[in-house]
Amino acid sequence: MTAWVREIRQDELAPVAMMAQGVWKRHVSLERDGRGMVFGMGRLEPGEEAGHAHVEEELFYVLSGHGEALWEEGDQVRRAELRPGVAFYKTSHVAHTMRNTGGEPLVGLFFKV
Repeated sequence: MTAWVREIRQDELAPVAMMAQGVWKRHVSLERDGRGMVFGMGRLEPGEEAGHAHVEEELFYVLSGHGEALWEEGDQVRRAELRPGVAFYKTSHVAHTMRNTGGEPLVGLFFKV
C-alpha cells in the first residue's frame, strides 16, 4: 500500500489495556518489509497520567490542554511543560510519562516508528 487516509475523532477514543489511564485510538501501518508507523490520538483528563516505555521512537503533539512530560535520562528524571503547539519526542526504550496538570483534557496526536 502506498497511501491511505484515516479520520481521527475524539469520540472514538477508548481505554486500552497497556495504559492505566486516559483514552486512545491508534492506527497501524505495516509494510511488507516489516517497517511501519503507528499514529493516533490520546486524551488524559485532569489529574490523569500515562507512563510506559516501548521500542518505537515517538512524537506526541499537543492539540489542547496543559500538562508535563517526564522521561528518564541516565539516572535523572527530566521534565518539560506540555501545552498546545508543543511536540514531545523521545527515542526508543525511554521510560516516559505524560501528566495532565491542567483543568481541561490534555489532547494530542502521537506518531511512532
